Amino acid sequence: MRVMLKNYLVILKNVDKIKICIVFFICGITSIFSQQPPVLLSSVDTTKIKIGEQINYEIKINTDSISNIRFEENKIFNPFELIEEFNIDTLKKEGQITLIKKFSITSFEPGVQTLRPQKILVNDILYYSDSILIDVLNVKVDTVSKKFFDIKNITELQKNNDGWWKKYLLGFFILSLIFIGYRFYKKLLISKSQNEKVPLPIEKAIIALQHLESKDLKEQLDYKEYYSKLTDIVKNYLEEDISLDALESTTDELVNKLELLKDAGKLSLNQETITNFKSVLKTADLVKFAKSNPGIEIASSDKKLLETVLLNTKDAIPKPTEEELLKNKEYLEKQNKEKRNKIIKKTLIVILSFTALILATSISIYGWKSVSDTLLGNSTKTLLNKTWVQGNYGANPIIISTPDVLKRLKSEDINQTFEWESLTKSIYVSLKIESDNDKIEQKDVQSVIDELIIELKGRGAINILTKQQEIFIDKGSPAFKIFGSFDYSDQDGITKRHEYVNLKFQENNGKQRVLVIYERDNNFAKEIAKKIEESIIFKIE
Repeated sequence: MRVMLKNYLVILKNVDKIKICIVFFICGITSIFSQQPPVLLSSVDTTKIKIGEQINYEIKINTDSISNIRFEENKIFNPFELIEEFNIDTLKKEGQITLIKKFSITSFEPGVQTLRPQKILVNDILYYSDSILIDVLNVKVDTVSKKFFDIKNITELQKNNDGWWKKYLLGFFILSLIFIGYRFYKKLLISKSQNEKVPLPIEKAIIALQHLESKDLKEQLDYKEYYSKLTDIVKNYLEEDISLDALESTTDELVNKLELLKDAGKLSLNQETITNFKSVLKTADLVKFAKSNPGIEIASSDKKLLETVLLNTKDAIPKPTEEELLKNKEYLEKQNKEKRNKIIKKTLIVILSFTALILATSISIYGWKSVSDTLLGNSTKTLLNKTWVQGNYGANPIIISTPDVLKRLKSEDINQTFEWESLTKSIYVSLKIESDNDKIEQKDVQSVIDELIIELKGRGAINILTKQQEIFIDKGSPAFKIFGSFDYSDQDGITKRHEYVNLKFQENNGKQRVLVIYERDNNFAKEIAKKIEESIIFKIE
């Protein structure tokens, strides 16, 4: 009995093991067959486009597990062209994983085109997306209602010769300053060179004696002139080197002064030198006052004698002390500085006088306002005098010249608007072109005025005054001219009076309007407005 019970228990244990194995086997089979293959879905946002329009192309991969997905590197969309490729987006929802790949494509080939399948590797297994048919529509071109024109020829702009004299005046002024500066610099160099090369008093005296000739003396007047120069040379030396009053002294007075200097120890002359000097002076007195005629030999001997006197006198002068040398150097530097200051002052006076003369002449010819604007700068005057741009604007063409190119404003309708600057500037230009061939009647002028007033008020204008007249421009083309003035306050709250000119035309199967607004007190802005009005030309088709 016990043996049977044991066998029964063993059998039960084996049965449990078999059941467990069967359960695991069934689960394995179920898990294998439960892994479904990925589902590929391809779509586009539209199946009908015009040539060049963008298509958003999307490929979705639905799977129940994260897979290794690869798209082919060289993607081919022919006849479509790839614009942009985006990264893969991953979405997880209720155990499902969705991978999304997006492309932007377009086509320039009209007709029904096939967007070919794309190759995709999922866990190294190749799949293909669905192909899609796209209808690419051609763009119709209206070749009947609108005219086509040939490419415009290059237009040569006429050079603006206004103010041609300014560059010549400026050049003359600069050259004059260079010339004055050169003369000033040269004078300083000469002055410096002269200061460096000034000979000593003894050198000047010896040179003067050597140039004095005695061989040509014949008449008494010749001797008188000879001895006068001879004594003057020595006296000038004594005045310059010893500071002795020699020129106004008689012979005896001069000799006494030399002896006093000798006795005072300020001049160590020997008596022989003084005696020889006195002898020559006496001979000179006889020649000048007694009309004596000493002869050529004595005259030549006296010149040599005085040359010896000069050299002995120079040697007899005590050497200056260091203090005296320093004072002399300071004195020379002071003299040189005073000379330089005088030259600088004279040069400045000449330059200022020259500048004042040019300013006075310019003001008398062109007026103070014009000269001040030229020197200090005036932005509006610069605009007036610069080379202007001649532009051909609009589908219903109008040719107009302005300081700069008019910029086209974006507009959703067929009308075209071009502008330059704004009301905050000294001048504002607006050009509006309407594709409207309805004739402007006289009764419509008031509505044009009302529209203009509403536009000006919308821009911040107040106290608007209007006038009107009919004018003819560009070889007789009629135009309605509406003009007047208004007040305008800028961002700083400053109110200025502005003037405006509004010209309304009807040419080339359209209507054109030119509006120019400028500051009343700005004469240059007024000239710009007039120049713009006179530049209008219609290209008759």
